[in-house]
Amino acid sequence: MDTRLLHYFTVLTRVGNITKAADELHTTQPTLSRQLKELENDVGAQLFIRGKRSITLTDAGVLFEQRAQTILNYLDQTRQDLHAQTEGLAGVLRIGCVESRLSQSVSDWLADFQQQHPNVTFSIFSADGNSIRTQLDQGKLDVGFLLEPVESAKYFSHIIPVPETWGLIMAKTAPLADHKTIIGADLTGIPLIGSRRSIVINQIAAWLHIDSDSLNLRGERNLENNVIPLMLNHGFYDIGIDGVLDFYPDGPLTFVPFNPISQTRHTLIWRKNQQPSPIAQAFINDVTAKIRAMPI
Repeated sequence: MDTRLLHYFTVLTRVGNITKAADELHTTQPTLSRQLKELENDVGAQLFIRGKRSITLTDAGVLFEQRAQTILNYLDQTRQDLHAQTEGLAGVLRIGCVESRLSQSVSDWLADFQQQHPNVTFSIFSADGNSIRTQLDQGKLDVGFLLEPVESAKYFSHIIPVPETWGLIMAKTAPLADHKTIIGADLTGIPLIGSRRSIVINQIAAWLHIDSDSLNLRGERNLENNVIPLMLNHGFYDIGIDGVLDFYPDGPLTFVPFNPISQTRHTLIWRKNQQPSPIAQAFINDVTAKIRAMPI
């Protein structure tokens, strides 16, 4: 299959109109339509439905768009890797990172790495552990920084001795805001927002010696911003880490830790069945050396 056709298809899906896609690709609409028909013949499925002013992807088209973009990303990364072998490190380092106390360290490591390799740029994907692992699995990220626990079967990992304390994030005016600590009984009946990772919720329930099914979980989130109004205006409590408040200094939120104290560390992960790019491998080597030098 001509990878040029994959590029044409991804442009079409982005702009949503064959005429606009043809203009962007500096070709004619009949030529582009003929090439897209050739692509559909190659894959043996109808990929989109033509409307009067726009196109609609079929189910096969949605799947093909995801795979086509992945193939083009791999091709671009391969070009960069080959260039790096002859010209030195150059290209994009793709990092996934949770928003936590580790963010400061990651920014320091990244700035130092870029100083060593000025032709390397970076792309940072901020998300929770679920999203970071998905992006790693799809080949869209090189490395991820997230909180334990991590499912170890698919990833190489390196523990980072930067702990986070778990507890409740809430409005400073919330009824539990004056508590020194939060025990399992305090969670009875209150509206909770939690991590999308069930393994995290189950671990917290075990720490607090309660049944996870007894928690009044009213929703889940990946990052914090969009649930802040729920805490401020509607009395919700978020099960989270104290490092999140580093992003909201002197704001309207407060953090109260669980009792008994519940802590987890961070970890650096990358895929076992994918050879890291030269840039990613150099970054992994650099960061793991820095981690080993950190106080435990």
